[in-house]
Amino acid sequence: MGSLYGFDVKTELPLRRLNAAPGTRGALTVEATPEPLAPPSGKPVATLTDDRGRSWYASYELGDGRCLIELPPTGRFLLDPGAGRILVERTDPDDELLEHRVASSAICTLLGMRGDLALHAAGAEVNGRAILFCGPTLRGKSTLARALGDGGHRLLGEDGIAVDLGDGEPVAFPGARGVRVRSRDDEGRNRTELLGDPGPGEPPSCPVAALALLGERGEELEVEPLEAARALALLTPNLIHTGGRASIAAAFSRLATLLGTVPAFSVSLPDDLGALPGAAQKFLDSTAVRG
Repeated sequence: MGSLYGFDVKTELPLRRLNAAPGTRGALTVEATPEPLAPPSGKPVATLTDDRGRSWYASYELGDGRCLIELPPTGRFLLDPGAGRILVERTDPDDELLEHRVASSAICTLLGMRGDLALHAAGAEVNGRAILFCGPTLRGKSTLARALGDGGHRLLGEDGIAVDLGDGEPVAFPGARGVRVRSRDDEGRNRTELLGDPGPGEPPSCPVAALALLGERGEELEVEPLEAARALALLTPNLIHTGGRASIAAAFSRLATLLGTVPAFSVSLPDDLGALPGAAQKFLDSTAVRG
């Protein structure tokens, strides 16, 4: 057993990216179910498809506080926030993808249902505080996380962050260890490889210092402060929620609360990966989060 986002995770599934440190916020149970998790009749409250029309996400709010999400090809996940439990109907043998879906999608959605601000984001600890960076696929979240880890910063996660807003300073909790990086094989096909955690170890929970949105890459690093209202609009697509109206409204409100307490930035990373380590440090300096 290990922990994710401050919770002990009790499971018999092959989850290897857990934190060794014990959880301080309670426990979650993730278990396989031999019974099919059939979706209810009617349309899902949210869907996502690729440019070929293939579905890779659908969610159903069940009306009793639970939610069912489908993540092809991995399977279906029944989220019960009241019980702190996730049931998994697995339909694909890829252990690595299963763990990614559990840690970055299913658990983050569950925590969003329980009151956390859940973000599709990466994060690093810098001088005892968390800097979080969001962005669409291929904008460089994992690449920047790896560069910051190689630069001596402990990583909070590379594709899922949970923030407890509480009554005081917002606090980010460490997610799955390691960094998933994309590349192409000799035949030009996309492949994903899990690398060991490049940082100097697991970070503790950290007060959030800044939030960044990664834009399209350019010739050199560009960092632009974002006014809170603009940041709210630009960062909303990075919220993790069930897709229902009440869920969206709650997540939006939590993001607005965070942006009322920490600065936000728009960041363009350099195309030249060789320049990334230096750019990563300049990025930290530009956001006044220095190690």
